[in-house]
Amino acid sequence: MEEITHAQLSYDAQHQPQYIVHHIQYGTPSNFTQTVNKALLQEGANLVKQVRTEEIWHNVEIKAGYHTPALIISSRIVTLSQPPPQATIYEAAPAVTKTLRDWLEPPTDEEIYALDDLEEFESTDLSGLLCITYDNGSQSQGRKRSLPLDPEHLEDFDRDKPSKKILRLDSDSLLCVIPQPHIQLSKSFIPPRFDAIQAYDRAQTIFLPPYTSTLPSTNDDFSRRAWIIPARGYLPSPWSESGASSAVVLDPQEPGSSLEMTTTGSTIKWSHFALKEFWKYLNTLRDLNKLGSLGISFQPAQSASLRLRREKENLSSLGSPDAHQLQGLHVAESLSQSLQSSTPSGASSSLRDCDYFKVYHDAKISMHLRRALDLFTFRLGSNEEQSVHLEQSEKAEFFEQARESGVTSSPSSVYSKATENSEGEGRPKRKKPKYCLLRGARLVLVDERSRGVLIA
Repeated sequence: MEEITHAQLSYDAQHQPQYIVHHIQYGTPSNFTQTVNKALLQEGANLVKQVRTEEIWHNVEIKAGYHTPALIISSRIVTLSQPPPQATIYEAAPAVTKTLRDWLEPPTDEEIYALDDLEEFESTDLSGLLCITYDNGSQSQGRKRSLPLDPEHLEDFDRDKPSKKILRLDSDSLLCVIPQPHIQLSKSFIPPRFDAIQAYDRAQTIFLPPYTSTLPSTNDDFSRRAWIIPARGYLPSPWSESGASSAVVLDPQEPGSSLEMTTTGSTIKWSHFALKEFWKYLNTLRDLNKLGSLGISFQPAQSASLRLRREKENLSSLGSPDAHQLQGLHVAESLSQSLQSSTPSGASSSLRDCDYFKVYHDAKISMHLRRALDLFTFRLGSNEEQSVHLEQSEKAEFFEQARESGVTSSPSSVYSKATENSEGEGRPKRKKPKYCLLRGARLVLVDERSRGVLIA
């Protein structure tokens, strides 16, 4: 960058006064010769002369010579042939406006927080939980006062709370529930088709000792394994404590019990209808032959359910219990609690204490068969559906028909007339609910000697 300061230039043009060019700067290399310096001074004098003659705007015109750098001339502005240097601005933080998205744009996964990921709120001020509020007419602007509840109001408050429904469980033997025969052997030795269904990968696999991290490989085409599906009770303690699911059977005499059929990671809630449908589903998998040679069986518990039923019958027929009877009562209660509890504390020590299904299969197809079990779904049958919805719709149908006909009758008679009309005239068809009882269950895979391999 060449600079010339306080350079004096005199000229005589129409007796104009002398001018002094104090500073002129050019954005070109600093190797100017003396001729170039004189040309620069002359151009500076010409600029001053053009703007000094009259007090109006002028279009500055500069003619570049041979020894002067070229300029880009326009009618209103003079632009150098090279742009001036720009100052570097370091961004201390990213601009907020760049990260904002348009309205109505769906949120991303990073902006969604699940309730399980949030920290639990803790508060030690519980004084406002047992208070009632009412309007005080003497207070201005409708201000409210809170008073603690006295013991009488506390009893009414607890009485108005909806009581938690206690499920009634079936403790009778399941021998007559599952259609016989309870052992179905393999029909053939057809090799399995691995492309029939994908391997199971819905949940993380838990390996049981002595197996560690991979499913043991086998080169024997006749090596067999089996999946254990609990029907009622707890699996052996080492498996239950590692996360294996338990199962209960709902009482078929309880109205609407089929609506309570659910499955969590720890408990499967079966109904009699669901057990029959699952046994039918296993027979279908066996007949398809796409998963190789499958064998299925149902193993009822040998002692738990029969012992519980006998203890209840004996205690109901006795009067005041003695020490032996109290011991029997304790046994019956402990067995009942072990069937209803969802914790591994009631886990059995042997498979003989549990009702379960067993599916034998080729060792190479274990995880493919696990996905087939996970796909088990069913809908309630017509008789089962009527018993489920009877409790909810019986009174509504009774009062509706009573208003139309003006005849008083009992809800049971109305329901009997509705069941006699098999066509269901004038009533919209209700879509039957769909149940996936093994979705989310944790089943145990055993080897040829019934030793646990993994939980999936």
